[in-house]
Amino acid sequence: MKARIVMIAASALALTLAPAALATGHEVYVKYGEGMNAIPWWPHPTLPSVRCQMLFDNSYINYAGTVTEFKLEKSDANSATFYNVKFYLCHTGLKSLTPTFSQNYGGNTPKMVASFATYKVPAVQGPYPIPMAETFAYNNVDNLLFEITWESSDKSNVMCRVKNGSAANHRCFAWDYKAVTGTPDIIAYNALIVFDKYPGVMPASLGRIKTLYR
Repeated sequence: MKARIVMIAASALALTLAPAALATGHEVYVKYGEGMNAIPWWPHPTLPSVRCQMLFDNSYINYAGTVTEFKLEKSDANSATFYNVKFYLCHTGLKSLTPTFSQNYGGNTPKMVASFATYKVPAVQGPYPIPMAETFAYNNVDNLLFEITWESSDKSNVMCRVKNGSAANHRCFAWDYKAVTGTPDIIAYNALIVFDKYPGVMPASLGRIKTLYR
């Protein structure tokens, strides 16, 4: 019995230390330029809601792994509050976005990685993490689509601008979170994509530890 306890303790320690080696993760900074734009975080009194898709080229990412944090790059320290906010990630084979949101998934199914009844854009300048409740396994073959929707805002008209550059049809947006079609344009957003970063024991490891006690 004592030997079994020692084995369980050793196994648990090994599984705990393995994710620790991934604690810093792998970061990829996708940079298109030094411009700034208030979409999607513009709580204008006359703009009811937003649906915004952003395309990130595989050639800029060049890494396969599990996305654990996704950070847009703010150009100012403004803050605003939005409601019924959802974040999605999706593979897509498209090199440029079309006016039809569903077509931009390229036949893939988008994964909702976070959802908030109330979401406050942080008052920071530079990359800030989108809190992700679910991870996303990126294949380093397709391009990556990031999508944000929000239903309403605090209508403060405080623009939370995001850094970007120019690339044909790398953004598609509409002032309606339920919109089927939108407007593609040349805006391409900067982002800091974090792979394989875990603050402690990964969920899969916890399950393996539990089986040792059965």
